[in-house]
Amino acid sequence: MNTKSLGTHFSLFKATDRHGAGGLININSAYCTVYMIDTWLFAALCFIFLSLCAVLRIIPGPTLDDQLIAVNAAITIAAGAALALSISSGNLIVLDASIVLVALCYAGTIAYARSGNGSGEGE
Repeated sequence: MNTKSLGTHFSLFKATDRHGAGGLININSAYCTVYMIDTWLFAALCFIFLSLCAVLRIIPGPTLDDQLIAVNAAITIAAGAALALSISSGNLIVLDASIVLVALCYAGTIAYARSGNGSGEGE
């Protein structure tokens, strides 16, 4: 078997199966787990960036309804970031706090809609 080392965690070898395919094989599963955590951290950072973009939409919103939608979008995306961070760190407190925050945000949205201050049937 021909083996060429690509570092301490991977090796490239020529497989001897019936198709004759070779490839990059992960020989250390703990190393793969470290990359999975980094992937979740990267996803959380992307969600945080998207949430900040939604927050920037709150400021120039032409009406209060548009601003409320932007707040809901920002909170929902931030909850996705909290989910990714809790998976990355293994800490469930962040996830629990984000669930409470999302529930309060949507309860506020429903209260605002029922009060008749939004555009719709209440006007």
